[in-house]
Amino acid sequence: MYNIFMEWVNRLAAILIGLIGIGVIREFFSRYDVLVFNKNDVEEAREEMAHPALNPVDLRGTPTHACICGSQHFYIRAMFDNFELATYFLDMQCTECGALLTAPTPLDREITE
Repeated sequence: MYNIFMEWVNRLAAILIGLIGIGVIREFFSRYDVLVFNKNDVEEAREEMAHPALNPVDLRGTPTHACICGSQHFYIRAMFDNFELATYFLDMQCTECGALLTAPTPLDREITE
């Protein structure tokens, strides 16, 4: 009699644990999105993140004073004459993330005002 009782208790415990597990899994998937990646794709993404200047984001077209990463420091090409800035190219690159941007000019200031 004791064996039959324990057998039913074990079955009930297994069913309860299974139902609790299903509830936990449902709650997990309702809160989070699960993404599945190929290991090769993950390694490529890590390499790209390690060297952002090799694959820069191209944001050229609209003159700007700040990059989307928040930086306001850029690499620009310029020419000097008599110790003064004489000419600069409009293409510039963010020093933080490597994004390509368009440098602002005095004419752009007049257009926006």
